[in-house]
Amino acid sequence: MDRKKYLDKIISEFEDWWVNDPHSSNMDYYKDMITHSHLTSLTKKEFIDFFYGFVSDGGLVQSGGERAKNEFRKTISKDFDNFKLFVLKPFNGQFTLKDWFNQIENYPNFGVGIATIFLNRIDYNKYPIMNNKTLNALNKLGYKISSTKNWTNYELVKKYQDNLISDYPVLENYYKADALNHFLVAEFGQELILDYQQIEIFENGLEQNDIEHRTENELDKEELLNKIIDCENDNSEEITIKGKTYKRHNYLMVQIKKYRDYKCQFCSKKIPKSNGDYYIEACHIKAKSRGGKDRLDNILILCPNCHKLFDFNDRVDEKMKNDTYSVILNGKKYKTSLK
Repeated sequence: MDRKKYLDKIISEFEDWWVNDPHSSNMDYYKDMITHSHLTSLTKKEFIDFFYGFVSDGGLVQSGGERAKNEFRKTISKDFDNFKLFVLKPFNGQFTLKDWFNQIENYPNFGVGIATIFLNRIDYNKYPIMNNKTLNALNKLGYKISSTKNWTNYELVKKYQDNLISDYPVLENYYKADALNHFLVAEFGQELILDYQQIEIFENGLEQNDIEHRTENELDKEELLNKIIDCENDNSEEITIKGKTYKRHNYLMVQIKKYRDYKCQFCSKKIPKSNGDYYIEACHIKAKSRGGKDRLDNILILCPNCHKLFDFNDRVDEKMKNDTYSVILNGKKYKTSLK
């Protein structure tokens, strides 16, 4: 199956949504307000009121918050001179983005989300937005990025959105690319994303099945563990097996399935297939969207029923100690080794 067709469909649906959504009409809302000449012309009170309103409104991109805006007013009032210098720096030709980004933490309640929205409002052709919605949406599209709002991830957001804009020029700029993020994480985009993710899961399953038949089956536990450790320590995204290239992620999942003997770690069932192989699924304890890694101690091997139970229920009393994982799901306690 061709995932690109589904991404094409998502972009097409997004375009229909964009025309009638407030994001479209708000794209240039701050065009004449967030300029060096305008901001420097404001009195201290006007300056504070403007940024208080900007934070309160989330820059007309993200939701604001009563507590955040009130605490922010205290921050800006207390440290007005430094904050003013800080927000005016991006207009300076000597401005260094990385240094500026790393100073955001000096101004409580003017976090990475609203700070990068401010940058985007200065120049939406130059500065992307990074907030929880951004990271969530990019993960849903299959991009590898954690949930941490740091400089490394900001560079990744720019790289990934550059790719999207290059592939789909209709996105135009980082503001509109961020609107796509909003579309994807909102209710009306969920069904399209589920279609997209199912294609991803299906393709990974096919590739893992192919890897199973191209790799050795008569390895003992120690040999399999060594292969898993080697794979975990290799940062390359692909691996070549007998002249064919695969995702390293899929290779690792196959080795973990073999290491755990294709047996569900919750119910101990094995599901035989007609060809003599076994069917089992792999899932992350800590999702990759939250910074989880492709590692033996973060992967569970589960049958389809237990996999859905794990994904769709609240996890109660979740514990990980001495390579043992335990959790209560739907009133029942499950405990398994992660070795």
